[in-house]
Amino acid sequence: MGQPVEGWWLGTFHALAARMLRNHAEKVGLTQSFTILDDDDQQRLIKQLLEAENIDTKKCPPRMVLSIISRWKDKGLTPTDIHTHDAGDLAGGKILQLYRGYQDRLRTVNACDFGDLLLHMITILKDPKYADVLNDYRRKFRYILVDEYQDTNTAQYIWLRLLAGG
Repeated sequence: MGQPVEGWWLGTFHALAARMLRNHAEKVGLTQSFTILDDDDQQRLIKQLLEAENIDTKKCPPRMVLSIISRWKDKGLTPTDIHTHDAGDLAGGKILQLYRGYQDRLRTVNACDFGDLLLHMITILKDPKYADVLNDYRRKFRYILVDEYQDTNTAQYIWLRLLAGG
């Protein structure tokens, strides 16, 4: 290409968001050494929360609860973005409470799941008190190229729009 590539960032949405989050973890209650939980760890955590609420894990499997939480995260929705009447009656109407508890527990153990990588960065980039973070990334990323754009979800789109200044 005839130009140096030093300073370029290349990676998946989640890999780039993880890199950013390591630099700003404290803004969402984590440390830079946070752990990214795999699917088994996530399900174990949800199962603990279900059992603590005396919810039958056979009638309300952890995988199903985790799927709903993941869909919310893919839409860029934190627990505070969801209204109780929109949450439905899964888990005896406690699905939103479980989402809140899940996020609290993740923060307590200094961990996040795959969906949090983008969701936490969206939270930081949208927060007016961290406008300097958003402006720094907008200056850093003069151009953003996305391959396979049709495969993006809402959270990825929101993250891109924030970074691109749109």
